[in-house]
Formats: sequence, structure tokens, C-alpha cells
Amino acid sequence: MGPPRGRRLEYGLDPLLLEYLIPSLEDLLLVDLGCLILHEAHDEDRLARLRGRIEAEREQRNPVIVSPHEDRYLVLDGAHRVHALGELGSRFALVQVVEPPEQAEGWGHLLSGIGRTELDNIEGIKVSDRLGDAPLAEVETAEGETLHLSAMEDRLRGRVRALWDLQSFYPKGVVVRRVEPDGTARLSGGEALIRYHPFTPKELAEIVDSGIVLPAGITRFRVQERVLGVSYPLDRMMDGDPSARNAELREFVERRWEDNRVRYYGEPVVLFE
Repeated sequence: MGPPRGRRLEYGLDPLLLEYLIPSLEDLLLVDLGCLILHEAHDEDRLARLRGRIEAEREQRNPVIVSPHEDRYLVLDGAHRVHALGELGSRFALVQVVEPPEQAEGWGHLLSGIGRTELDNIEGIKVSDRLGDAPLAEVETAEGETLHLSAMEDRLRGRVRALWDLQSFYPKGVVVRRVEPDGTARLSGGEALIRYHPFTPKELAEIVDSGIVLPAGITRFRVQERVLGVSYPLDRMMDGDPSARNAELREFVERRWEDNRVRYYGEPVVLFE
């Protein structure tokens, strides 16, 4: 039996306040790290920077985005936060529980140093001018060429292995900039934009259940109402009883609301990280 969204009412906000609160605030929850499952790998450099920041600030700034998966939660966004909290000895993570999306979109990776020659040399990947049977990604080059990458093996595990092979060919030390799935980019000489093929939640669950993970930075999930900037104290997540700790979280949210320190923005936001 999975963790339904209604389970959070056990630690719910004061019913008298719910009429006035932003609905997504009721989606915040402290969850044991052992209940969080990851479908993507992490980047060691990014993890080190984030771990250092959390340790210095002594707080988790943004919630991890999760959705119910059987008796646990699938992490949709925030794998580095989960790893950082674990390395700092925290028992809990602050999460925002959302409904499972219909589809996980694919990020675009803008980088230099990858062209047709490099792609043709990747074992297990077929490069074509047309969409293949086991699509991995679409590549746009600075010369205006569009290439389709597909896995030689059409099973899901084969696709995942091919994705790892593809990212292993990223030039060492090159800066990889993420582009929204439907975003555009102006390419200069030597640059390429790799748009990763989306996965369904069912495929992600199969990946998790088989004990493998995707390379970092491939999946992109759209959250209708994402909560940011909570800055929850790390010392309240290190240990303790889950019910008591979530009661403290409710008090924290209510106090911030009463102090007029919560803002809702309905328009798109550009965030400096």
C-alpha cells in the first residue's frame, strides 16, 4: 500500500487556516531518507558544493520533489539534496509531495566538443537522420543538422546503458548547460544541443525496481505549484520521532504564514542557483 497524499493530514495544518493558505503548503512533509528512492545518478562536484552550502547554512533551502511509489516516494527532483543530507547525517528530508506526472520530459544539454564523428564512435548507439525504434536523444548541431540517437538494444536496460555510454563521451571539464525540453538555443561553432527522449513514470519505476539509475540531469518534471525558499533548519531533521518532527514543520509553516513571509507568484520565475 503506497503513501497516499491524504496521509499528510495526520500532520496537517490547522483547518481554520487552510481556507487562506496556498494549497501546496499542505504538500510539505518530513520523510525518512530511507523512504526516498532515486532514479538518477548524481554529480560529485555538484554534490560537494551543495553539501558544503547546506552544512554552512544549517538549513535545507528547497524541498525535494517526490511522488508516491508503492510504500515509498520516488524522487522527481532533488537527488543531490537527498545525498547531501544523508552525508551530513540527517534522518529526514523536507519534501513536497506531488501527483505522479503523466510523463517525465527530457532536458536539453548544450555543450561543445561533440559532433557526428564522436557520436558515430559510441558503442551501442545508432546515429541516423530518422527516429529509431529505441530513441535516446535528438542532437542539433551548429551547422543546422539534426541527428537522431537510438540504442542498439531496444529493452529498457539497454537504453539506460546506452545513455551512460553517451554521457561518458562528454568532453572532460566541459560546461553543460541545461535547456528546457521545449526551449531553444543559439549554437555557435563546435556546439551541440542534445535533447533527451522522455520516459514515462512506468518506465522510471521499472528502472528503479531493476536496481539501475539514469545518468544525472536527464529527466525534467514540471510541477504546477513548486514551493521554494522554505529554508528549514537542519537540526530539526537530524533525528527524532516522525510525528513530532512533522508537527514542528506544521508550526513552522503556520508561523511563516502568520508573519507574512510567504509569497505566491503565478508567473514564470527565473532562478539564480
